[in-house]
Amino acid sequence: MNKKVTLLSAAIASVLAAPAMAGINDIIISEYVEGTGDNRAIEILNTGSTPFTFNGDQALYYASKSSSGSIHNNQIYTPEGTPVLTGVTIQPGKTIVVAHTDAKDALTNAIKANNAESVVGSDYNQTKYNSMNFSGDDAVFIADSSNANNKYDVIGVSGENWGTDKTYRRLATAAAPLTVHNPKAWLVKPKDTVDGLGDPTLATEEAPATPCSDSGMNRLYPGDIQGEGFKSPLITSGYISNDEYLVQGIVSAVSTSYKKGFFLYATDGKELTSDGVFIKTDGQVSNDMVGQEVCVKGFVQEEYGQTQVIATDDKWETVNASGSQPKAVDLKRIPSDGQYFRKTLERHEGMLVRLTDNMDESTKENETMRVSRTFSFDFDSYRNNMVLSYKRPNMQPNQEHVAGSEDSIAQHKQNNDYRLYVDTDKSASNGHIPYYPDFNSKPDKNYIRINDSITGLEGVLVYAHSNYRLLATNTITSKNITHNTDRKSKPELNDSTESDKFAIRFATQNVLNYFNSPFGGASNQHGDNRGADSELEFQQQQAKIVKAIIGLDADVVGLMEIENNGFGNYSAITELVKAINDNYYKENYKDRNKSESIHNKYVFVGFDSDGNTVLDEFDSVGSDAISSGLLYRPSKVSLEQAKIIPMPSQQAPMITYEDGSAITGKKGEIRESGKNYQRDTIAATFRIHNTGKKVTVSVNHLKSKGSTCWEDWQGWETWEKFDPKEDDVKSNQDFQGSCENFRVAAAEQLGKEMAKIGGDRIIMGDMNSYTHEDPMLVLTSNPTGKTLKAARDTFIGKRPQFGENGAIITDSYGYINAVSLKDAENKKMSWSYSYNDEIGSLDHVLISPSLKKHLLDATDWHINAAESTLYDYNQGRKGLSSSEEKTTPHNFYAETPYRSSDHDSAIMALGYGYGEADGAPVLLATTSGRMDVPYSINTDKALIGDIAEISFSPEPEDMSKVALPTMKLSKNGKQLVEFDVSGIEPGNYTVTMKLVRPSTQKASTSTTVAGSEVSMQVEVAKRDSTKPKVVIPPYDGSGGSFGIFGLLSLLGLGFLRKVKK
Repeated sequence: MNKKVTLLSAAIASVLAAPAMAGINDIIISEYVEGTGDNRAIEILNTGSTPFTFNGDQALYYASKSSSGSIHNNQIYTPEGTPVLTGVTIQPGKTIVVAHTDAKDALTNAIKANNAESVVGSDYNQTKYNSMNFSGDDAVFIADSSNANNKYDVIGVSGENWGTDKTYRRLATAAAPLTVHNPKAWLVKPKDTVDGLGDPTLATEEAPATPCSDSGMNRLYPGDIQGEGFKSPLITSGYISNDEYLVQGIVSAVSTSYKKGFFLYATDGKELTSDGVFIKTDGQVSNDMVGQEVCVKGFVQEEYGQTQVIATDDKWETVNASGSQPKAVDLKRIPSDGQYFRKTLERHEGMLVRLTDNMDESTKENETMRVSRTFSFDFDSYRNNMVLSYKRPNMQPNQEHVAGSEDSIAQHKQNNDYRLYVDTDKSASNGHIPYYPDFNSKPDKNYIRINDSITGLEGVLVYAHSNYRLLATNTITSKNITHNTDRKSKPELNDSTESDKFAIRFATQNVLNYFNSPFGGASNQHGDNRGADSELEFQQQQAKIVKAIIGLDADVVGLMEIENNGFGNYSAITELVKAINDNYYKENYKDRNKSESIHNKYVFVGFDSDGNTVLDEFDSVGSDAISSGLLYRPSKVSLEQAKIIPMPSQQAPMITYEDGSAITGKKGEIRESGKNYQRDTIAATFRIHNTGKKVTVSVNHLKSKGSTCWEDWQGWETWEKFDPKEDDVKSNQDFQGSCENFRVAAAEQLGKEMAKIGGDRIIMGDMNSYTHEDPMLVLTSNPTGKTLKAARDTFIGKRPQFGENGAIITDSYGYINAVSLKDAENKKMSWSYSYNDEIGSLDHVLISPSLKKHLLDATDWHINAAESTLYDYNQGRKGLSSSEEKTTPHNFYAETPYRSSDHDSAIMALGYGYGEADGAPVLLATTSGRMDVPYSINTDKALIGDIAEISFSPEPEDMSKVALPTMKLSKNGKQLVEFDVSGIEPGNYTVTMKLVRPSTQKASTSTTVAGSEVSMQVEVAKRDSTKPKVVIPPYDGSGGSFGIFGLLSLLGLGFLRKVKK
């Protein structure tokens, strides 16, 4: 070792410090090497006066910390698979070096040069985790072989990246064993310093460095280093200065993991320059430095956009060791920042800052940093973090602007400008927000959601990986978080109506790959499980989905991403509907308007795709592993007909190299075969009870944005620095993702088929398109006249849709986006999905123009996209061990609708008038022969005590079996009364309702109140059962899935269909 003292002096120091102890307590780790590649070694010293032999009772370990926070203790073995220290004897005053089997010659030669003994530790291929596999993020220690927690000597802390690329030498002043890591016990040397390995002499402290005093140069402020722009004025060319400079300031923070070094602060009074700068060093730094005033000599560097100083020889000079940490500076805007928030951030780069509740004092509104992506695992940086944005969450560019337009591009640029990551120096373990401890202790109360304002959070501002990042240094509480879009137990939907009208609610619910086939459900004929990995996860997933659908309280619900395993008793949709309906249990008819009433139960629409007249597990919708589903309440609507609308497939040429060979990925998969598919749409026409109205609802799930289509690869040969084997395609520069042309073809097919059905129509579901993207412009309107192109070589079944040139879609179908319309009226942002740190609407409810007069309200219910993924049903990355993941619900799980999926539900209410008919008979639906007949009294002449009467024509033959009640009014004026009628057989009738004023002293006979009599043509029909009913669409000659059985239905033989028991 360098800086040596004799072993005798070390022993004397040890004796003075404590009574001499024999055996294992004389054994210490005296040197640690973690260098280039496999340059790893541990030196162990016997400080005693007698030889010590490891007889197997003790072992050498390293301890690693997993992403879940668990500590894994691993004994280090020889290449032969035995504990590396067993049988090893260390003579008094001597060392033994455990070296990696593939250590470099310089390391092994140093051991020989110091005449030391060594043993070889295995590599990973030989003994896996029992190898010399430690890194600078792991602790290394000697402990009992049978109990790793009984430690004798330790270096390092697991999970704190303390020893990467460093050599540590034990100081003579710390020769006693350490059961916890003490940074002050070690002298830190540069990477691959190995010359002292095997030398038993302990190290001494080095003399304090004085690089600044020795240089005689002028000392600069951090602002002089930073300058007023995004690059240091001291760098004239390239990325590093030609000269060294001195900079002095107070240490405001230390970074040992995310970056390696410390931050200096000193103010020069210039508001256009930062008062902080980062000092990069591989030298030993610790939090003890915070508050000290130091001076550093080094070159100025721009490292991928961050201005910093590289400490020469990893040394610095302490000017004042007894200072205090500078106070955080409020992150504030100034007029010269203009419209660019990055200027504000750049002015504070390297500084300790605080997020405030009024970032721009020149505005009336208190501008804050808003959450744009909740705390979750970031697969790009492979660590847990959160993303903020200035003033508002980042909106996906095509949500409010036409894709490819200048406004869309401007939105994208502004998103990049407003973005601020919140990170931590040490990587946050799964399920823990280091700067918000209350979140970890009570996550159900202390949640963080998208659009929350965060204030009071402090940290140092850095620039890394193309973004500004706040490395948090303090902790906050719930008082620092304002929920601008708070959780709501039910949607905020205004579906109130006047007394002569009522509302019908339509909603979407993405069920995020709800698969029951691995857990006793029917097998899937089309693909593998994409959902829960265990029975526990499945039950948690189902419970959350059930809560969400109950909370929606919609009368018609479209489902996306439900397993496509048929319609039998063990199919996914059957199991889900049963779980939902278990919550409706009040059977008394008098309770029919209560939320728990059995009258709120749902039934699904099933399709007999194999034509065997039985609904069973062999039926399906399309050929994907998932499909869409449709639920409805028979108490509110009746199913008239249903059909599957086939969506296009693409059968284009494969993307190949010039020689005709297929382009394959790293795993040998074909990158783009030219064959692409979409999930089929399901559509059903419903009759609205108590009206003569019908509405057709289609549930959709268009092609995703992730995987490519043929069009996405066009021009790939000319793309600069593009590796076709692994790079993402570069054609998607309008932020629509992949396959927008294929989705345009689907939108055209959907619009055309829905137009054939006619009447009032609703298109809803996951369109995988933001509001102003091309497929949505086809279905709604295209006011800018943008060219909308459909994909080439598309087919509907076997019938060609568009040829090798695709098609230009010139007409739009005129649907109205209900949520966008109502949100615009209410000056709200529309969004249902979060991807990375951008939000927008992929889930839509579109209505035909004929329904606009019926539209009461529409909104997104922010129960999913706004929430952290920590709240979902998955057990992984939640801080659990692998065994706990299968048996113990994670800390964030609760049986609530929050994070029941990754998409928010869209919900809409349509208003209908009682008896509204438009020439069709009004449908009155009976259950067990009983029905409520509404009577809307539209005269102001109605008085308390008047009697409402109802009659049917033709009159039932046996009136003794019919109950036609009368109703006495309890208030004056216009109002609604409902007749609880029973015993009327199904059929067509004329119903007459009127008010009769009883006889009085002035009128000896009763009289009909003027203007009160109402007559209407009605159809009395039995309410649909809660057992699935299949209505086959009329045969259109296409020979589709239902051709022959459509004919059977027309012949009156549709009754042959049933659900398989």
